[in-house]
Amino acid sequence: MSTIHEALEAIAAQQKELEQGSAPWCVGEQLKDILRAEPAGADLVVQDLAAGMTLADCEKKIADFAREHSKGKMGFCGPADSDRIIREFCGLPAREAAPIQEDSPAPARRRTIRLTDFM
Repeated sequence: MSTIHEALEAIAAQQKELEQGSAPWCVGEQLKDILRAEPAGADLVVQDLAAGMTLADCEKKIADFAREHSKGKMGFCGPADSDRIIREFCGLPAREAAPIQEDSPAPARRRTIRLTDFM
């Protein structure tokens, strides 16, 4: 069995102990997505989970971030910040920023096609 499958199974095993849709369960889903896109980090995640790292502990870090960045009574942690926190918690490398395309050409305008053009 490859390491990516071991990591996904270890995450799923922790998720079985959690309510589906709960915040820690969702952290597991996001971690699975990260590993599917970047399987090189699977070894590290398998080691961390075996050493006692839990999805609930990682979710607490995200909740702390949301609380620290709250406005009024509402706290929020967006996807980019939660991705960063999960990566830091698991010791995974930071996500590389996608290159920004500058001045992409405007799409060419299609001219009207008439059936008489084909006669």
